[in-house]
Amino acid sequence: MKLCGQISVELSVDDFIEAADHQRRLEDILRLVRDSYPEATLAMRERRQRKPLSLARAPEPPASGALRRYADE
Repeated sequence: MKLCGQISVELSVDDFIEAADHQRRLEDILRLVRDSYPEATLAMRERRQRKPLSLARAPEPPASGALRRYADE
């Protein structure tokens, strides 16, 4: 059986210099983890903020097909 353990750290940074500093710290932590788990890896990805979606209104339900009663004229 093969398992994958994952540790996730979300960071808010103002620029690439600050991001690089965080990456160096995570790489230091990774070295400690590799003492026990030599195949451990680090992946850094940019997470972009999702734009809010404007939701369309639900369409009107179709006519039921029932006959309408007309008033006696």
